[in-house]
Amino acid sequence: MKIDKALLKNKVIISIVATYVILAIYPILFFTGTTHNLENNLAVLDVSRSSVLFTFDSVFLLFIVMVPFMLLLTLIVKRRLRILKEAIIVLLLFMLIITPSLSIVNNFIIHAEPERETPLLNKVIIITFDGTRADAFWKHADFIIAHKNEGTWAKRIVCTYPTVTYPNHVSLFTGTWPQYHGTESNPTEYRSVQFMLRVYREPKVQDIFTVAENCEIVTAIFTAPQTLAQILGGSATYRYSGGAGGEVVSEAINFMISNKATIESKGLLAFIHIVDTDDIMHQYGTDSVQYFSAIKGAADLVGQIYDVIHDLGWENDTAIIVTADHGATDRRHYGVWPVMVADTPLWLWGRAFKKNYELGGGRIIDIAPTVAYILGIPPPAQSKGIVLYSAFDESYIESKRGIDVDLNALAKGALNKALLDETIEIYLWGFLTLTMIWIILLEANYAFRNIKLLAIEEKRKKAK
Repeated sequence: MKIDKALLKNKVIISIVATYVILAIYPILFFTGTTHNLENNLAVLDVSRSSVLFTFDSVFLLFIVMVPFMLLLTLIVKRRLRILKEAIIVLLLFMLIITPSLSIVNNFIIHAEPERETPLLNKVIIITFDGTRADAFWKHADFIIAHKNEGTWAKRIVCTYPTVTYPNHVSLFTGTWPQYHGTESNPTEYRSVQFMLRVYREPKVQDIFTVAENCEIVTAIFTAPQTLAQILGGSATYRYSGGAGGEVVSEAINFMISNKATIESKGLLAFIHIVDTDDIMHQYGTDSVQYFSAIKGAADLVGQIYDVIHDLGWENDTAIIVTADHGATDRRHYGVWPVMVADTPLWLWGRAFKKNYELGGGRIIDIAPTVAYILGIPPPAQSKGIVLYSAFDESYIESKRGIDVDLNALAKGALNKALLDETIEIYLWGFLTLTMIWIILLEANYAFRNIKLLAIEEKRKKAK
């Protein structure tokens, strides 16, 4: 019996150690390869981080229910004071787990000083197709597919967790994850287990519009939801909200035409949000003809902006960046395993970018630093994203800024740093999740073992 117990104990210890070793080794496997491979590896690790967070949220809720219940059950069964010591130990572990997880958001903001380099392009227009899967985009966004080779593109970049509109748009413009900028849900609540832990707050970190505004660049936001427009940018940022994609794009075009002289003098950073794709997805699903048609329609709206840029004579000094805030599966994108809805498209158009070049991958948090690099301004404070150096034309940068650059070396350096950041994140949330899982399993085993002993004891008493 003693041998069996010792063997069981050793197996448990080995299993626990093995899970932590696997967690420790997993991210390290992604640190080698070409620049193209590292770009893909970074996207994979970011989805892994989101998946660990998704698991953490699910296990945490089970943890706060199961552990106190098992402790109470054990106390009732054991009827001994000694068990209180064990209860205190478990509760201390519980506090060690929840304290860092609930206080992970750092509200201390260090604002970057607005020192502007020579811009590569003086105008940047960011367009998001709400709720658009990468694979569907590259099959049905006809205008962009036809013009894809005029710039750089990626089959997919990845959004962050939670996989909903506000957290990912704020991540796009702050360059960091929702757990740091603080906006972890939409203002409306979702009926999902995970969203009991993720709530809406206004962002607590700097965004790219505020940085651009401090550098006296014209900033403008055109969105469907009013709150999204209000929580981004500063006092000088122009805002328009309400309406479907056609209305929002029409307002953006009117703004550019009306402010042509000022924009040509100071530059432009604009965000255009096309909500139609998300609305149709929730109504008809991601495999519907209506959804595919909505993606095509959104791409046609990009075509209108493309034509206006040429009409205004801005084609040599403007970047268009098209992406999405999150993907979807069927009619959902929240409370879903992140891998299923993380993939979003990316198209980068403008003279600064390579022609007909495919990136290995990227993250939504990499867009803000990339925009900052284009405009020659600092990235937002607390940004965790990196510049997508591989997307840029080296000779063009050298001609604009008068310096020799090795974009491949810059890309590898940035990618290795980002991989390290992702590894730390996976270790943090993975450790917390594994610890909770093992506490639940060990506590359940201990409780049921004592129930079994109690049953044996009761059986003996009846036998006597």
